[in-house]
Amino acid sequence: MTIPHSYLQKSIGKILISVVILVCLFHINQLAGKDLLNFGFFHEVQGQSMLTYTDNKFHFKIDYPLNWEKSVKINNEIILIAPKDQDSVSSPAGLVVKVVPTPGKNISADSASKEITSQIQKEHKDFKLETSDTLTVDGKKTAKVVFTATDSKLQNRKANQIVVSNYENIYIITYKASLDKYNTFENTANDMIRSFKFLPKE
Repeated sequence: MTIPHSYLQKSIGKILISVVILVCLFHINQLAGKDLLNFGFFHEVQGQSMLTYTDNKFHFKIDYPLNWEKSVKINNEIILIAPKDQDSVSSPAGLVVKVVPTPGKNISADSASKEITSQIQKEHKDFKLETSDTLTVDGKKTAKVVFTATDSKLQNRKANQIVVSNYENIYIITYKASLDKYNTFENTANDMIRSFKFLPKE
């Protein structure tokens, strides 16, 4: 029995199309873990560019976004502020690192955090503690509290405050944001906190 030439052409054509489809699927599967990720199909886009602030006096460093404003105050505070929204009079979020020297004193992070929280509660009548926990920052155990309160500008804010002890100093790292923006900047703040490192004393 002789198979018509036209039938062979159609059969070969179908086989070639199937092969092409399989090859394409194979390459797509390979790209899924690489190139497609770069286009944000499976994950969020890469994080924003970061700068590093280094404090040689108190021996620490911390990363912060390129578009955030940095301000250093004389009371041992470094303030990192998120860009203002258009037509807004205040920043939606910020992170502060405050250092309290405790020379000759052995003050634990937990006791320092309780004292600070008690003081905030006295100063802000609408203070509300949401969670109290521990966290590890640069290998050191910290005390962590999350709370809400009205700030000095009469704006209701939510804060994540971390207290850690090192080098006879108490380091207080506080991420604070307006209630509607807290979740927006939370991942960025967590990246900043994770980047916090103590530097060796010379």
